[in-house]
Amino acid sequence: MNRVCVESALGDIRTLPELADISEFIMYAPPSESDNEFNDFDRMPIKETAKIGWQPDALVRGVNYLADKFAAGKAKCCFVYKEEECTEDAQKKAVNVVYVAPEKADPQKPYVMVVAGGAYMTIASAVEAYPIATHLVDAGYPVFVLTYRVGEFGLMPKPMEDMAGALRVVRDHAEEFGVDPDNYVVCGCSAGANLVCTWSVNSLGYGAWNMPKPKAVFAVYTVVDLVDEDQRQDSFFLKIMLGENYTQEDVLKYDVLSQVTEDYPPCYIVCGKDDETVPCYHSERLKARLDELGIPAVFKEAEHAPHGFGDGTGTDAEGWPEEAVAFLESL
Repeated sequence: MNRVCVESALGDIRTLPELADISEFIMYAPPSESDNEFNDFDRMPIKETAKIGWQPDALVRGVNYLADKFAAGKAKCCFVYKEEECTEDAQKKAVNVVYVAPEKADPQKPYVMVVAGGAYMTIASAVEAYPIATHLVDAGYPVFVLTYRVGEFGLMPKPMEDMAGALRVVRDHAEEFGVDPDNYVVCGCSAGANLVCTWSVNSLGYGAWNMPKPKAVFAVYTVVDLVDEDQRQDSFFLKIMLGENYTQEDVLKYDVLSQVTEDYPPCYIVCGKDDETVPCYHSERLKARLDELGIPAVFKEAEHAPHGFGDGTGTDAEGWPEEAVAFLESL
């Protein structure tokens, strides 16, 4: 079987026959993205992604692991929306979850919905979601990797709708997947972490969409303080989330720190001090707020780990997925 290595180009991931049905979602960019820019990115050797803070060895391991799972019949892609639901928003056609099964199913264990980031512009599942999935699946946890809508101004609440839809897919196929649909954990990186942290606010996420509360949240270099983000000059991130003419009311509505209450799920939080994209104060303030409310939380602040470290391979954050699992099992 063909597999990628660090010498391979990023675009070679799309040529793996086992991943043919999901090739466009391994590193997802909506159709509006520049084709030329994307082709240039595809030609980049995987080893050179270290220059932008990614971990090439983890990326290769995650992609090859996924291909092996598909080859063994232990992975499956499920689309969230029916064709008639996509007429008004073509990007709904891309919304899906990829199920990755452990070798031995344990219905007592929660499944984990893993959501990669990409500034709500793209989704870097190959960099973040699939490397993380290898740890969780090997620990016996079923994983679902979400591809959600990105790449437009005023995106919210579309990603929340996609999360709800993904959870409904799991519910509809719970027997096939061997999971309890009400027993789940959410895990996200960067914008994906913002999404899962927002989802875990009762009034915005699971409660508003009539879904069960997550058992726990794994927040990886998360964005939670939108009030502080609003102090930056002309925040592109907030424009993507809330629209070009967003208001202070919009900011406060989606500001996780303002919305966290006593019913927020327990959290494992990890970030790196080398992160120049999402400063650690987001994670620090989330931990402080959870402590104030008496909600169980573990915080790992790695001395040296850049933005995009994913599963932490090769950084001071290495080992965090195992720590997160230990935290989960202690609850």
